[in-house]
Amino acid sequence: MESRMRRIVVVGGTAAGWTAAARLASVFGATVSVAVLETPSSSAETSDTGLVSAVPSTLQRELFDRLGVPEDEWMRACGASFKTAVRYVNWRTEGGAETARRMAGGGGVDHFYRPCAPLPECEEFTLLECWRHRRSSGETIEAFDYACFREPPLMDAGKSPRWMDGRAAVPYAWHIDTRMFTAYLRNLAMRRFGVRAVRDELLYAERDERGMLTVLHTVKSGTVAGDLFLDCTGGERLLLGGTLGEPFVDAHENLVCDSAVTVTLPREDAAHGIEPFTTVTALPNGWAWKMPLLGRFGAGHAYARDRTEPDEASSALRELCGPLPEGATVRHIDHRIGRSRRAWVKNCVAVGGAAFVLEPLADDGLGEVLHQMDRLVRDFPSHGDREAPAARYNRAVRARYDAARDLTRLRYALAPRRDTPFWTAVSELPLPDALRECLTAYRAGLSPDPAAHEVAYYCLLASLTTDRSAPRSALTHRPAARRAAEARFLQIKRQQQILLETLPTAQEYLYRLHTRPSPAVAVRRPDTGRPVGYAEHGRDASRPPVPRPRAIR
Repeated sequence: MESRMRRIVVVGGTAAGWTAAARLASVFGATVSVAVLETPSSSAETSDTGLVSAVPSTLQRELFDRLGVPEDEWMRACGASFKTAVRYVNWRTEGGAETARRMAGGGGVDHFYRPCAPLPECEEFTLLECWRHRRSSGETIEAFDYACFREPPLMDAGKSPRWMDGRAAVPYAWHIDTRMFTAYLRNLAMRRFGVRAVRDELLYAERDERGMLTVLHTVKSGTVAGDLFLDCTGGERLLLGGTLGEPFVDAHENLVCDSAVTVTLPREDAAHGIEPFTTVTALPNGWAWKMPLLGRFGAGHAYARDRTEPDEASSALRELCGPLPEGATVRHIDHRIGRSRRAWVKNCVAVGGAAFVLEPLADDGLGEVLHQMDRLVRDFPSHGDREAPAARYNRAVRARYDAARDLTRLRYALAPRRDTPFWTAVSELPLPDALRECLTAYRAGLSPDPAAHEVAYYCLLASLTTDRSAPRSALTHRPAARRAAEARFLQIKRQQQILLETLPTAQEYLYRLHTRPSPAVAVRRPDTGRPVGYAEHGRDASRPPVPRPRAIR
């Protein structure tokens, strides 16, 4: 029997579905055929929950570099803008539904940033530990994010993460028009990699004597045969839940925001600028987000449907956004929060929302899809043993799900507000043992464990709490490390100032990007020859472009 997998069928014409199809077709080329069944319920027009969404900072490296697409090309095609950080507003103070930052304790305003950049290190310590040492000893009162990252002052000034020549100054991600992104990937996958699209409704699936899926039957297009099937139908789980009957593990008792209302609205960029970040604002009955694009922005309100009526949530969103223009469409979304008990069953692999669905605050969207596709490509099965990688895939998906769920639970647990039934309820969500141990370690001044995702937890703790407990005791015995940290903090201040002086605003950069024609020749990677646009995305440039002002040291 032929041992190689010849036919891959992706069910779901969503952004996740076309990302998976393009990735597989580009990797395996002519050795496999890839078909996408775009069912009416799982097409981009009906299932992608908002017209504007965020995509991860790894998207260029993990997807488009491998597809041979320059960053500027797909950004233009998808109406993309920059997301250099997430800005949290009013998570530390009680009050009504408002986008204006309230005054926090100590005379500051209630906001903090979580940049896309990784937490810097100094010798064997994270810079967070060094900041805690300085803060506990009274050497600084500066907030964690402004002390340890270059990005916060740049975000306040609306700066682009790229210089005008296209080189990256700081790491960043993107906001996209989801439908434009899906359409672009669809055209790219079909034209460049030969992926076949079938737009039809799924009637039923055939299985062989071992329970393996073999053929999908459709209403008008006949049959679609395959050796490996990917379920990219989101929470509907057409194959994994519908055909294979894999149980769904509900997580409503751990996360309460299971509904959202969204809208996309025009904006005057000249008057307001284009923020290079996502804004996440705490509200009395949940939280709201805002993601700007050129000339418009996407907004939404996440809430618990057993505590808030949809009309009430719509009214709260309107209060935040102002009067809606004629023709604006308000979309209501219900999530069934949880995961499939197993994400790989027989020869069916769940990708994206079909594997697990969490509330928007925890959902990394395409970041999870890229991670799952990397694992699938690395552990691609053979025809004779199509379930061999299933156990490893299921463990990896479960671990990612647990980490995303726990980080969101920690956000709610640490938020000090208790002024409404919603915030009282989320503050009482049970914390797993790993999170409780993390809290104990943080308060004892111990170093974060990267293997246990504790770096992200520590950053959240430093941002949301005012705890000035003892720093890690090892630093008290390491004067050289403390001096090195002091030099690193001064270096960050110098870099912040130079970047403020040399970077254009996000509005200036994006207007130029989206109004100028694409360059005739793209820069290509020296190792593969593939085009990558003007710069290798994510490279932390150390000096501004020519003409060069002062060097960043």
